[in-house]
Amino acid sequence: MKYLVRIGILMANTAILAWADSLNFKKVEIQTGRDAMAPNLSLMGDHFALSWINRNEGQKSRFFFTEWNGSGFEIKNLIAASEKMFSNWADIPSIVEAANGDLYAHWLERISSKQYAYGIRITISSDRGKTWRPMGWLHDDESETEHGFVSLIPDGADVRAFWLDGRKMTKPSGKMALRTAILEGNEIKGERILDQNVCTCCPTSAVQLTDGPMVVYRDRSSEEIRDFSFVTDLEQGWSAPEKIAEDNWLMPGCPVNGSSIASSGDLVAISRFTVIQGKPQVILQIYKQGQSDLRKDLVLDKNAPIGRCSTVCTKDAIYTIWIGKEKKQTVLRMAEVSPNGNVRRQEILCKIDAGFSSGMPRSILSGDHVWVSWTDSNRIHLGRFKVSLPHEISVKY
Repeated sequence: MKYLVRIGILMANTAILAWADSLNFKKVEIQTGRDAMAPNLSLMGDHFALSWINRNEGQKSRFFFTEWNGSGFEIKNLIAASEKMFSNWADIPSIVEAANGDLYAHWLERISSKQYAYGIRITISSDRGKTWRPMGWLHDDESETEHGFVSLIPDGADVRAFWLDGRKMTKPSGKMALRTAILEGNEIKGERILDQNVCTCCPTSAVQLTDGPMVVYRDRSSEEIRDFSFVTDLEQGWSAPEKIAEDNWLMPGCPVNGSSIASSGDLVAISRFTVIQGKPQVILQIYKQGQSDLRKDLVLDKNAPIGRCSTVCTKDAIYTIWIGKEKKQTVLRMAEVSPNGNVRRQEILCKIDAGFSSGMPRSILSGDHVWVSWTDSNRIHLGRFKVSLPHEISVKY
């Protein structure tokens, strides 16, 4: 089925309001409608797109996106609508642009009436999102289990997908696995397992490095240690899972708190929420490609943060967003870090809800601004701040 729905011009409704004075963080008003949730940000051409779900219990929920053109938002476009659309605060849809300009999007759909029986739908657009062609399930099974927490990244001429797959969990001893596949034109190919036992509901994060695609995810040991691992596609094939750090967080259940990876040139930055010796922390890891043995960990927050990190970077600066605490308040925080590991500044962007209603904050670097999205009481918020001029150019460890 093709969708050709273009509703409302948002540019005229876009207003930018000053917020955090020290950072000049500004809230950008965006008309996303009632019961809006699950915002995400995606690079698209020279600008970016904001996507979200308008949830409608008992009726069709709708997955939309709108593109920022440099001065305002374009007409919003419908990607998908379904009475079976599965939507929650943590497992959010996404869009990615392929090298040829095609757009791929993913969203979740219920497989059955069981509470957590849902799968991943993939759809493609060859006309910049005006119409979409369904490609089917991302995975080659329809078991009544969880499939989600997807990361989509360009991979050469194609798009690479990573996701958590629960097909083995139909048995009591079954485990959640990390899987990958390629989206090539209208086909989904090359599905394979990368890790056979991972944390069940922490978001994945992936990036394209010069050596190949890399995905970071919360792993799970037989002893219930839930530290972060990564897998990379090298010339000789996929690497074995390897920890990014030995945090040794013993956790009997899933914390629903993923990592975030970003890169620029040979600079790689990974932010994570973890618990070390009983103390919750947000940590930023920095290294250069080809020098992973020189990884540097910076503790950004050890004041009982909530986490849900999002990181972007240029060759001159790394920006990490997360949910933290300030006295008795819950706030959205930002740290700017230089490539050699100096924390240039930390700022509070705004107050935020401590519960699930704040969703998964997302950030993206577009033009000379960092854009940040989050939610509050079924409303989507969007803000931005201008990136700093470079202070340090060389990277030294």
